[in-house]
Amino acid sequence: MALRISQNVFGETLTVYWFGARIEVSGLWSVDSQHVSLSATESQTAAWAAAAVACVDEVSAASAEFSPEMRRFYRRRQWRWRRTRYEKAKAAYLSRIRAAAAAYSPIRKAIEERLAQAEAVRREKARRAYEEQERRLAEARARFAAWQERQAVADRPLLGGLTPRELADRGEDPPAWPREVRDAVGDVESWWAEVVAWARNERALTTSVRKVVSAITATAAALEAAGRPGVTAVKDKPWEVRRGWWIDFDWTDLPSSEPLCTPPDAPVGHLLAGDWDYDRYRPRRILLTPSVLDKYELATVTSESIANGLATRYRWWTRDIEAFAEGIFPIRLTYRQRYHYSGDLRLRLPRHADPAVYIPYVQAVAERAAATFTALAPGQE
Repeated sequence: MALRISQNVFGETLTVYWFGARIEVSGLWSVDSQHVSLSATESQTAAWAAAAVACVDEVSAASAEFSPEMRRFYRRRQWRWRRTRYEKAKAAYLSRIRAAAAAYSPIRKAIEERLAQAEAVRREKARRAYEEQERRLAEARARFAAWQERQAVADRPLLGGLTPRELADRGEDPPAWPREVRDAVGDVESWWAEVVAWARNERALTTSVRKVVSAITATAAALEAAGRPGVTAVKDKPWEVRRGWWIDFDWTDLPSSEPLCTPPDAPVGHLLAGDWDYDRYRPRRILLTPSVLDKYELATVTSESIANGLATRYRWWTRDIEAFAEGIFPIRLTYRQRYHYSGDLRLRLPRHADPAVYIPYVQAVAERAAATFTALAPGQE
């Protein structure tokens, strides 16, 4: 490691490479320094260090001799004889500086040649590393494109007009797979098993969402028919007062959802480091409230930061019955990049979840949510 120091002497730049302890200079030697990495033998380093010491000592001595004359000149520059004396001192100073620079020039050129060689090696190494990184990135993108193509085949119509996913939803097996399907998916049997599992998960999800929607709708109708018994005015943190019924949920003893966190086989090598996450919205409390035209919606308190973080504003976040019913089930699977805020990979969880885990879980959530809403208006048929 060396310290590159430079001085501008009346428009001329003198550069020295300093080795060893921290340099202490005085006079007109103003240091503009930068550390450089330099590999050399001990004898080369010793020779270069000695040449640097000789050059710095000579420049410092010349500066110490010239500085008083320069200060006197700037105090009495209007005197003609002082200018003449100053110009002679300046010429002598520059002569010593140039002589020191000329004596040090072979050492400086040798060091800078060595630095240029090291920089060329570093650039070549960086270029090869970049090309290797680009090659791996291209391969990762190609793997992801092939994976996407394999997924997309399930939604492409076959000769009969139906897609493979629609066939799986009907419980039918195609008599024979076209060649383009076999070429796109590779192992047809494993791919078809995935499509069938996907269809089972989607059927279970649709049935569960419909069950929750029916329970909420029936409860709302029963409350309307009974004249809205027990409705209260709710004043929470938002300024707006809403009328409705608080619904408290108990989500304990549900089947474990941890296996749903298992990452799918989606290749994500083309993305930055990140983590898989899936929807786990299970509200503890929500307000069932009438809206316009005798419709009902679900509301909860949410907040946002305002005034550059100096204050918090609260408001009611409302959703219709269908949106709420769909939101309590795990539907989206997201690969979130840790150091990037765009380009996350979003997948549909039923497409990749194990039916043995997903179906019991969504059924249990639907049963618990439906029972909670139905308990608000008992005696429903």
